[in-house]
Amino acid sequence: MHKGIIIVLTLILLLTGCGESKKQVTEDGKEILVLASFGENQKINEQVEAFNQKNKNYKIEIKRYERSEQPEDDGIAQLQREIMSGEGPDIIDFGWGYTVSDIAGKYTEDLLPYIKNMEEQEDITLFPNILESFYYRNGLYAMPISFTLETFAGRKDKIENLNHWSIQELIACYEEIQDDMMLYPGETKKDVFATILTGCMEYYIDWETGECSFNGEEFKKIMEFSNTFPDTLQITEDFSVEQAFINGDALLIPLRLNDIYSTARTELIFNENEVIYIGFPVEGECGTVIKPSEPMLAISINSQHKEMSWEFIKQFLEKSYQSELEDSFSIYRSVLEEKLMKNREPEYTIDAEGNQIKAVKAELMFEGTEPMEIYCVTKKQADELLHLIESATICTTTDHQLYNVFLEEADSYFRGDKTLEEAVAVMQSRASIYVGEKVN
Repeated sequence: MHKGIIIVLTLILLLTGCGESKKQVTEDGKEILVLASFGENQKINEQVEAFNQKNKNYKIEIKRYERSEQPEDDGIAQLQREIMSGEGPDIIDFGWGYTVSDIAGKYTEDLLPYIKNMEEQEDITLFPNILESFYYRNGLYAMPISFTLETFAGRKDKIENLNHWSIQELIACYEEIQDDMMLYPGETKKDVFATILTGCMEYYIDWETGECSFNGEEFKKIMEFSNTFPDTLQITEDFSVEQAFINGDALLIPLRLNDIYSTARTELIFNENEVIYIGFPVEGECGTVIKPSEPMLAISINSQHKEMSWEFIKQFLEKSYQSELEDSFSIYRSVLEEKLMKNREPEYTIDAEGNQIKAVKAELMFEGTEPMEIYCVTKKQADELLHLIESATICTTTDHQLYNVFLEEADSYFRGDKTLEEAVAVMQSRASIYVGEKVN
């Protein structure tokens, strides 16, 4: 066949393959929107049911996908192939396993125009820094409905003159304290490395260019620092996590902040000593990181129902839905402020004997101890939480394929099977290949 004919046929196939998917219709004439869902999610099921009940002309059907480390079985790879061939779903929920690699290649819609239009029409404001942390190539190709924060917290009198720190500053601070003080309860080589990595892995990856920097001096210092800790836990049977913080025997605690009582709990942990949320060690940036909560939603570039797909996503952005979130933060500042204000003062109930008692709003419990009760959120605690949220800029998601590579190679270094240079060289090589394949 003539070379020119081959090129023309190839172009035709590519053009037809990347076109919009065909419309599907139910027996009663409703147009079908397909929602790709990774894993079972009750929130998704409830909102799909609500959408189907109120729409006379459209119906959402859920198609299940599963993640796998085997390329031939991986639902993300299957989804991408379907969309690039002109098929695929209308809406996607990437679920708990979301990572930037899921949307690299831009086969989903940029949701920023939809959000900006919604904010203008309805006079609402989402936390801009939260959304910006999920940008990819200046667009929002998947969006969280809510989020949590992850950070390190410690006593301010032990961490002076720092608001955030690099790994060098963390090491210097730790070396200055007493020899018998632990970094945090549960410290081992593997745990320290895994904990720090969870908070800052994305910092060493540029998903827009495909470049990684796991062989730089900063990352090497994380490896070396982790290697200074014991291989196994060095604690006795009578060890008390609660007493470790009360007595000042632990410098830090890794925290997940997910509700309005999070800062109140932290104050209890440190026995009301002044707390600093120092974050993960990240050079020159706030180390408190943003983690998306389920669902993580997107619209396929092939969908013929993009406006209706956005109408479904908007159900999660309604104030009624956002106000009912219990294990994550609303992306509306006003919703969070209202919750904090509502719980500023204690509430009272009447017990069986007719006595007025304070209503318990939240608790903090250490293993083997009685729970410590929280009755309200003080202004200081509320202001601190809002500041933590508004100052966070880095999104952290865990790509488990990469994460497992790092744990494997770090373990070989900790055991002495590889030198530091050999371990980070393998990490850099495998990460660069993996990220490069996703981006290109």
